[in-house]
Amino acid sequence: MDRLTQLRNQYLDLTNHVLPDLARSRHFPVRYNHCFQRIILDNLFDRCWYEVLERKRIPAYQQLTEAQLESAIALANSIIAQPDSYLQQLNQNSLNWRGKASESNSQKR
Repeated sequence: MDRLTQLRNQYLDLTNHVLPDLARSRHFPVRYNHCFQRIILDNLFDRCWYEVLERKRIPAYQQLTEAQLESAIALANSIIAQPDSYLQQLNQNSLNWRGKASESNSQKR
């Protein structure tokens, strides 16, 4: 298996399994895999991810370079290691870039 495939698999494991599983026992503002992916990708690019990547052609994670995947994985690992307020801030960043700041803590996504 090549490096890019390994990184993609690691990213998917973190966002599809590890983080949603942690959401059950922590005070995360989100709980679903697509929400973790949104937050990580938006913060990776410091804007809404689909301003950078193609939205419909292929999945976003498949468009990431090795360096971008490494950064996305590092963000996911930081979410795991940091207090819940870290993810809350990343989520707030994402919502701000999307013009949805008022929804930040009122909805479980």
